[in-house]
Amino acid sequence: MTARGSKSAVYLILLAIQVLGVIVFVWQELPAFTHVLLYPGLQVSSETHSELVVALVLFTMQIAYWVRLRYVPVPALLANAFLSHLFLFLGRLSFVFGSALFSVVLFRHVPEITGEADVLLIVRRGLILVASLFALFCASLEIERVGVAFNKPQV
Repeated sequence: MTARGSKSAVYLILLAIQVLGVIVFVWQELPAFTHVLLYPGLQVSSETHSELVVALVLFTMQIAYWVRLRYVPVPALLANAFLSHLFLFLGRLSFVFGSALFSVVLFRHVPEITGEADVLLIVRRGLILVASLFALFCASLEIERVGVAFNKPQV
């Protein structure tokens, strides 16, 4: 395998880690999202295992993102308007869950929290929320970079 081919393979692996991380995160957090949506103000029971899985997924996504950004260039791709639009669309779509999660938590759930809530749990989950939004943002940027790579000017 050539150096260019190996860099392309590394790029695809790092991109796949990020995309898989988005899928696992959404799958893992969907029940909690539904609970927050249906029962605003009520805290979801604390599950350390679930929070550790989410933290590991987010950490892995961030490692893949920053290693790619620092050391692995986006491979040169042939111009393809359809694939460019498809990846740009997927990049935006990948952040829809994060946007919905943020909106539901901030505008529906937080205003309903009573004084009986566990403040440490709120802080811990708030940090996880911010970290997850950042990881989803980074993954969406990476997917959009692929779309931009397919969007070469036509001569």
